[in-house]
Amino acid sequence: MARRSKSLMGAADAHRFVLTTVHDETSALLKAVEEICRRYPPNEDLFFIRYLLRMVVLETRRHRLD
Repeated sequence: MARRSKSLMGAADAHRFVLTTVHDETSALLKAVEEICRRYPPNEDLFFIRYLLRMVVLETRRHRLD
């Protein structure tokens, strides 16, 4: 039987790492979507995507600070 090795980081550190990664990547994607919204004609689908990305950024920022 294979022996389970010890985790490289604890649950709290892993959670913080995931939130930070999701926040950073979503923020970068949001900046790109906002630039597209400024350059091209209005598009309801793109505005909805921008709204969802903003929600993710706000929630990950809020939870990172807890």
